Amino acid sequence: MPDELSSGEQLSGVDRAAILLLALGEEDASSLLSHMGPKEVQELGVAMAGLTNVSTTQMAKVMGAFIESVKTQTNLGLDSDKYIRSVLTRALGSDKASGVIDRILLGRNSKGLEQLKWMDPRAIAEMIRTEHPQIVSIVLSFLDSDQAAGVLNEMSEEMRADIIR
Repeated sequence: MPDELSSGEQLSGVDRAAILLLALGEEDASSLLSHMGPKEVQELGVAMAGLTNVSTTQMAKVMGAFIESVKTQTNLGLDSDKYIRSVLTRALGSDKASGVIDRILLGRNSKGLEQLKWMDPRAIAEMIRTEHPQIVSIVLSFLDSDQAAGVLNEMSEEMRADIIR
C-alpha cells in the first residue's frame, strides 16, 4: 500500500479507504457508506474532508494497491466465519473480539435493531420509555456504550434504577 501523500504525510488505512470512496464517485460511495455503522461513516467522512492534497498518481496507487490486495485474497466468500474470527482476533485481541464475533456471526441476519444505532439517544428513549425494564436493558445492551449512556440519561431516575437492577 502507498505510505504517504504527495505532501509526505503518512496514509492510514482510513485515509486509503477515504481515497477509494472519493474515487468511486457519489453514488457508489454513498451505497457503500449506507452499509456501515455511524462511527465508521463519521470516521471516513472526517478522513475524506481532510484529504486535500491527493494527486491523481497517489489515487491511482491507492486503487492499484487495493485491486492487488483483492486479487490475492482467497478467503472472499469461502469459510468467511473463520476469516472473520481470525481478522477480528488479530485486530482487537481475543477478549474484545469474542463479544464482537458473537454479535456478528450469531446476529448477522437480524437487521431490525441495527437502525437504532443511527438514532438520537433522545428518540430511542422516547420509543422505549414505556417498555419493561428488562426490554429496555436488552435494547441498551445492543447499543454502543456512548449511545446507551445517552439513552439512560434521558430516562427518569426511577426508570434508570429499575433498568440497572
